[in-house]
Amino acid sequence: MLERGEVVAARAELADAYRLFNWTTDPRLIDEAIHRIRIAEMRLDYLTHPASAPPQAPQSLPWLTG
Repeated sequence: MLERGEVVAARAELADAYRLFNWTTDPRLIDEAIHRIRIAEMRLDYLTHPASAPPQAPQSLPWLTG
């Protein structure tokens, strides 16, 4: 099961990134904020959406088995 603390930390990281984006005027800091937003969004998405089951091994063709 997910660690609740990881999700809370990811949400806080996203909020901080948006705060940086909203309060800065320096173009370099805006770029940094956008980069942080994308990272935080991906991390939050990873933590809140479980991975799909791994694909099953392909079955061999019937005429190739002995």
